[in-house]
Amino acid sequence: MRRKDLALWAFLLVAAVWASAQAQPAPSATTTPEGQKAQGSVAPSNVPTFQFQLRTAFMLTPAMVGAIQSASQHTQDSKSSSSSSTAKESAPAWNDPIVREVSLAASLGIKIQGDQLIAMIIFMPVEFVKKTLTLLVQNQVYARSADNSIQLNTSVHTIRITLGSVFYYYPMGGDAKQGSPAVIEILINQK
Repeated sequence: MRRKDLALWAFLLVAAVWASAQAQPAPSATTTPEGQKAQGSVAPSNVPTFQFQLRTAFMLTPAMVGAIQSASQHTQDSKSSSSSSTAKESAPAWNDPIVREVSLAASLGIKIQGDQLIAMIIFMPVEFVKKTLTLLVQNQVYARSADNSIQLNTSVHTIRITLGSVFYYYPMGGDAKQGSPAVIEILINQK
């Protein structure tokens, strides 16, 4: 019983952190009755804005992960006689895309939920150099195992993405031999 309570409190804490990351800050510039900016206000600067397009898929088979990885590496398989059912089996069922705009050093929090997992992921663009964007990524994933216990996986890391190219992010890991419980397809362009 204590384990369930601990998991519930951990989930509530993560949800609170995620919700606070989604809150938009109030404008910092104030005006005086004369219509001039008050001292100490911050003038808007030319901060780059990026458009994120995200799609998710769940319960990927090894064939699906292999197809995604080969597509992301831009490898061309030799043409062979394969049936359309084989191609359909190796294509994941993508959920509807999410489109969000985020400026540099602002966070984008998303929550994905499947039958066996809940993932809360925060992407933050931290560096933009020569069409390459560095993201700080924090994720917290709750997964239900076969014995009905809940496992928590947390991580913080950076990812470097070339703008305009598709990137696949596996919050719980994934490979062509074991498959993956979830994947997020990410396309980022400068706005």
